[in-house]
Amino acid sequence: MESRRTPEPEVTGLYLAHHRRLTSVAFRILGQWQASEDVASEALLTLWENEPDDPGAWLTVVATHLALDVATSAEQRRTEYIGPWLPDLVASETEYAEVDSALVRLLQTLSPVDRALVVLADVAGYSSRELAAALELTPAAVRQRLSRSRAALKSAGQTTTAEPEVVRRLSGLLHRGDLQEFVGELSEGVVLWTDSGGLSKAARNPVVGRDRVSRFLGGLLRKYGVPAFSLEPGIGGPILVAQSTDMQRWIVLETDGQQITGIQVQQNPEKLRRRRNSPGQ
Repeated sequence: MESRRTPEPEVTGLYLAHHRRLTSVAFRILGQWQASEDVASEALLTLWENEPDDPGAWLTVVATHLALDVATSAEQRRTEYIGPWLPDLVASETEYAEVDSALVRLLQTLSPVDRALVVLADVAGYSSRELAAALELTPAAVRQRLSRSRAALKSAGQTTTAEPEVVRRLSGLLHRGDLQEFVGELSEGVVLWTDSGGLSKAARNPVVGRDRVSRFLGGLLRKYGVPAFSLEPGIGGPILVAQSTDMQRWIVLETDGQQITGIQVQQNPEKLRRRRNSPGQ
């Protein structure tokens, strides 16, 4: 079909209809919110010179390719990152129910292409044949990579971001200084990650296991006292904001539905972000 320029009113309408969804797709691949918003905006610009029969599908594929370009260039920077790298935590009054902070973290353990395949297949509902056409792979290669990626995610554990009532209850235990009862809510293999990017004092490696996490948290409480806690709605789920005497930390709790399996601690000052009524929300 010959390329045609989409009228400006239609572009505006499509922007409002798709920007949020495209940002969510890109965020799963990138784990970086601002870059994901930029990807969504750039994808929507392609509509100025095109009039696809299915704008939603067109935009999803374009945004995926743009996100892959960004992800590929970001891979080297992540290998040079000091300490654990965690996806952005973004406070927002607008709920992004389709995004989950635990899943976004897990997806980052895959290669960029495998992240894109999982997102397009399991979130956007693309078939193997459609994925093959979109990412220039054979259907057999798509099926093989999807099977391997899904197995890797499953082996990493069935974990989701804890609901607000769970986070509120557990933060209450910490607020009362009841570390022992809080630790009793942790799984035996719980993992705590601290993302500082070398810009604040933090554990350089993940803290693994209930006993080690207990000692780590106990050390923080003894050194800095009990933080003041507040709960923020976040794009990927509830964020527990802990204000200590030394700094502010943003925390996401992951759960298997019974116990806490992961604790994401974001204390890189360059990555702590708040949003209020931003465009595209």
